Amino acid sequence: MTATGRTTVPVATTDRPTVPVTATGRAFVVVSGLPASGKSTLARGLAARLGLPLLDKDVILEALYDSLGVGDQGWRHRLSRAADDVLYALAADAGRAVLVNWWHRDTAPDRLRALGGTLVEVHCACDPTLVTERFRTRARHPGHLDHELGPQQLRDRVAAWAARPGPLGLGPDGTPGARPLVVDTNRPVGADALARLAREVRLALPATTPGAGTRPTGHG
Repeated sequence: MTATGRTTVPVATTDRPTVPVTATGRAFVVVSGLPASGKSTLARGLAARLGLPLLDKDVILEALYDSLGVGDQGWRHRLSRAADDVLYALAADAGRAVLVNWWHRDTAPDRLRALGGTLVEVHCACDPTLVTERFRTRARHPGHLDHELGPQQLRDRVAAWAARPGPLGLGPDGTPGARPLVVDTNRPVGADALARLAREVRLALPATTPGAGTRPTGHG
């Protein structure tokens, strides 16, 4: 667990490639999975190998808590939605990034498609029982209000999360039905597995094209 309380699934970061991703076409690596499934840790190692910026919704949200204060559940919900908006705005401006979020299935597909470019989904597969234990033992920013959850409430919440379909299933152009790159995060992700994943993602990213990397029309 990190100093901020975020769940840590060890990811080996040695043997990084000497040449990062150099293509300039718009592309986003979308890291999905249950809360506490190890998304942030995996994304951090993957972004380093690919030479791409990492945009993590929780980092944005916790900065908002620090700046605007901690409140009740209604306040937490408002700041969480604001953090989503900031994440998408930063992604649109960056043009290429690794994105981490507990994605809202009713809105995320359309908002990710609106970013323009290629989408590569990496899904963290983790057993809900282990997710519950990780969530119980981590100490996140108090703004998340995790302390208000009793043991049964936590189990019920994880069960509700797990009842939803796992990956978003978005294809490179944002169309549904695609198979994501699935990573087992029940255990530490080693250097070899991370290297293989980075290679697979790199193959799915677009080649350099003239004028690529600009923001899609409509963002100003």
